[in-house]
Amino acid sequence: MTKTLIVVVAARITEWVEKGEVSPGYFNPDSRFEQIVIVSLVQDAAGQDVLRYLCGGAECLFVPLNFLSVSGLLSSAGFNAYLTGFYIKKWVVPKLPTNREFVVRSYGDTFSGKFAAILASFLRCRSVASIHTTFTHLPPQEVQTPKSKIIRILEGWSREYAHRHIDALAPVYSPIMASISVSYHDKTYVVPNAVDVKKNDRKTDFSRSGDLKIICVGRLVPGKSLLPILEGLLKLDQWHLTIVGSGPCEGEIRTWVMKHGKETNVTFIASMRNKELIASLKDFDLFVAHTSYAEIPKTVIEAGLIGLPIILNQPVATASQEYVDAPIFWANANADGYYNAFKDFWACREKWQGIGHSTRKHFERWFEPVFAGKMMADLLSQSENDCLRPWNEE
Repeated sequence: MTKTLIVVVAARITEWVEKGEVSPGYFNPDSRFEQIVIVSLVQDAAGQDVLRYLCGGAECLFVPLNFLSVSGLLSSAGFNAYLTGFYIKKWVVPKLPTNREFVVRSYGDTFSGKFAAILASFLRCRSVASIHTTFTHLPPQEVQTPKSKIIRILEGWSREYAHRHIDALAPVYSPIMASISVSYHDKTYVVPNAVDVKKNDRKTDFSRSGDLKIICVGRLVPGKSLLPILEGLLKLDQWHLTIVGSGPCEGEIRTWVMKHGKETNVTFIASMRNKELIASLKDFDLFVAHTSYAEIPKTVIEAGLIGLPIILNQPVATASQEYVDAPIFWANANADGYYNAFKDFWACREKWQGIGHSTRKHFERWFEPVFAGKMMADLLSQSENDCLRPWNEE
């Protein structure tokens, strides 16, 4: 009997698709499943076009709930496991198809992870939680409000429950292992997230004319300041930086640009659909980023898979296996560090093509999209896969 995949999310999937953040068939790894049930813990109104896009042609059922809300918090006594189970029995199970075998996957290991573990226990089926963030490390610049502190406490309780009861944990890259107790490493598998980069997106032209074309992509937030990058560029000639993204730090960046008279050197683009962004990356000479977070930025992965040379600050939070021997130009997280990295890149311009090819091959080793999708599908279905080894057996 073919299994039905139940996907549990704690976000509005319509926004994911509208922003172009996910690839077609995102909820159907390796196109392995013929039927998918999407359970959203927040109110959403996903149309058939959104469901078809995410499910990759599989039959799809959408179950929107209002669980992550003040009323949901109160009625479940802070997402108590027993009351959450009662909620699932009343509002979810009756909507599921009958005479099916299920497997449950949550996107996240907090509220969605706990919900998925309880649902899978009720259905007596396998459960897997994909983990996308490292909660144990926050940049010092990130401000914690009273509301965010309360949410963090509730997330911690849910995470503890999910890690204990879920059948398999699937962090999308190795730094997340810092968030997982060693007692659960025997059921933890690093499975990269699906990234929509195809062979025809690869960079093939490394010739240069005019200014050095640099791109930086991401939210303009504390912990991802672009000021060290801009200050590192000050001493250089013939460069142009395209900044794709917006956020609370945009004002200070624009002020810096005007103060230093670099308006013609910097272009701001508030947002781009991911498909258009991927297609445009190969037209640049260099990708640059700065982050104080532990995660490996999705934008860095995309640039790497395309074969675009990368400048990135040295990770300070936790080691990453994926970065070992990567042909990245590493910078100290200050103006001098980025200046030196830009100089080093400029000095080896006759080797840019080789650097780009080496970058692509390195990132394909860890993040190749088709390979990653097959890994997740095999983990869900418990199929043989030589690359699926528990973390404590690596």
